[in-house]
Amino acid sequence: MKILVLSCDKNKDLFEPFYHCMEKYWSNHPEIIYSMETLNNPYYKTICKNYPLNQWSKRIRETLAEIDDNQILIMVDDCFVRCPVDENRIKYACKNLKGSIAFMNFEKAFDKNDLKSEIEGFNLRRKGAPYAISIMCGLWDKNKLIDILKEDKDPWQIELTQPTCGYDYYINNGDFIIDWGYHTTGVWFGVRRGKWCKECVDFLRNEGLEIDFSKRGVI
Repeated sequence: MKILVLSCDKNKDLFEPFYHCMEKYWSNHPEIIYSMETLNNPYYKTICKNYPLNQWSKRIRETLAEIDDNQILIMVDDCFVRCPVDENRIKYACKNLKGSIAFMNFEKAFDKNDLKSEIEGFNLRRKGAPYAISIMCGLWDKNKLIDILKEDKDPWQIELTQPTCGYDYYINNGDFIIDWGYHTTGVWFGVRRGKWCKECVDFLRNEGLEIDFSKRGVI
């Protein structure tokens, strides 16, 4: 398994807090690779593909093609890990990512129409379910994801309108696998609409990070 972090040049100020949290709470993580447009991340290997936002999927599929592993944990750059990850469940997800399964979503289940499954701790998403394809944290079969991203689209089109190509999609119905703060307390965490969320500001300050939050502003 490799970790691919989806980022962009304008988010270079997130490099340090992501690195701090990842190295503190998952120090023995697999190799991390950043997907950027033109800038290199000084902390991790970076693959740059400079395409406009409406060709976002082209950037990601070309990046994936350069990664020599078929199991890819996708993260976004404001997923600031807040506590030790559940490595046993990540290994379990890797073991079960096979056959027709394209994606094991590490978000907590949010759709009451999900189906029971034979994979412990995961629901099966029903066909056509909303956000079956999500760019939030989760484990992907690389080749299936490249197939899904074969049309040039922006990330919102991918999540909202991209056909699922007949693959199966699962989602976490247990405790947090990776707690990055997203919707864990009923409020937003990380960066939303270009601004810091207050809960995230408090967390990163408590982590001892010196960040000028006024540059982005705070929601």
